[in-house]
Amino acid sequence: MQRRHEPNSGPECTLTQEEQRLLLERVANSNVFKHSPALRAFLVYVGEHALAGRLAEIKEQQIGWHVLGRKEDYDTANDNIVRIRARQVRQKLDEYFATEGSDSPWIISIPKGGYEPVFQARPEKPAASDPVHINAGDATRGHADEVSWQAAASARPDVSRHVGLATILPWLITAVVTLALFTVLFVSRTAYMRSESPSATSRSLWGQFFPSPGKEVTVVVADSAFALWQDFMHRNENLGKYVGRAYLREPEDNADARAIAVRPYTSLADVILTLQISRIATLFGGAVNVKHTRNVDIHDFSNGDAVLLGSRRSDPWVELFEPQMNFVLDQDAKLTGPCFRNRSPKPGEPKTYSAGNWAGVKGSEESYAVAALRPNLEGTGHVLILEGLDMEGTEAAGEFVCNPEKLGALLRATGAKRGAALKPFEALIKLRAIPGGYEALELVAFRYGLPA
Repeated sequence: MQRRHEPNSGPECTLTQEEQRLLLERVANSNVFKHSPALRAFLVYVGEHALAGRLAEIKEQQIGWHVLGRKEDYDTANDNIVRIRARQVRQKLDEYFATEGSDSPWIISIPKGGYEPVFQARPEKPAASDPVHINAGDATRGHADEVSWQAAASARPDVSRHVGLATILPWLITAVVTLALFTVLFVSRTAYMRSESPSATSRSLWGQFFPSPGKEVTVVVADSAFALWQDFMHRNENLGKYVGRAYLREPEDNADARAIAVRPYTSLADVILTLQISRIATLFGGAVNVKHTRNVDIHDFSNGDAVLLGSRRSDPWVELFEPQMNFVLDQDAKLTGPCFRNRSPKPGEPKTYSAGNWAGVKGSEESYAVAALRPNLEGTGHVLILEGLDMEGTEAAGEFVCNPEKLGALLRATGAKRGAALKPFEALIKLRAIPGGYEALELVAFRYGLPA
């Protein structure tokens, strides 16, 4: 006969077993859990078994078998579904007691390291006038781990609770600089005097984006935090993972990674490029609509015109156009770094273009960028992709298409007439990346008149 245990109650819990069951039912039937049947089943299973004293059945193997549809003898070492679901249930409990159950004097929690629920009195909040001392190490290991990504994204908690100042300071600086430069961007759009007129070379490309006064083009700036998160986690995620936002809930126990992922930062290179494109728009009597990568969807690339800034790692929407492209971002197997793969090398062209030392010059390296003009998904407009192996490369790709002198090199190489509309193209650009910038741009390969 199985031994019966008392329910796992926290300190000073005076609830009867029936009151605990009513609390469990109230939480399980709440709006927070009603759209998550698997998480609700998890909570009910561990709660009912705890109240019945059947703690031996609140184990990973048993939960996976009875609740999550795994085989009775499945390998928990290779299948962490129970740990993932436990993490999500903890988040849902936090969410419930912060919203629908905010008035409840009693809470349910599932302490990390196990799956047995605890019924306890809600901890008292410190008085507003009392100083609160937070140990950064404890914060990253404690309750900060349990905050859901939705709450983190909306509430913007104190960064010091998640990561060290040294880690986050560059991102804070970027955010400040971004805000300042975007302010300049919108001011310049109204203050710039239209004394200049676009050159014939610029019209070959940009005249297609701004064919008439008042035309607006969407400029999509990269999600630098997503690229950093992939570096941090040693991942290489795709567009589906990005759009589904699943990465924001991973990993289970890494608050530092989550603190990086939820912040909608972009790079300084993208801000500079947006300013340049805005100036070009002004010359044509047009305007730009700046959007962050997280705030667009597939419809932005189905109709109208758009400019994508950044490679697939920071702007996953580039993936939509890669099947028709020749130069695509890849990982260099030998150097374990990014490279551009040449899908169909012409005679004398290498199969990959990777970053490396620039003729042995210390403090600089050879890098590459791609500027590509493609039809939008419906063939009714244009999409310009500007991507580099690094931030300097992306900025260099932008200068290549924004600077008439640099763009002229492509017209000469392809034989395109100045002022005539450029056909879809890909330009592979070599550059010398130096700290804080780049130089020596060179068109080293191109594809012109690509099929739609």
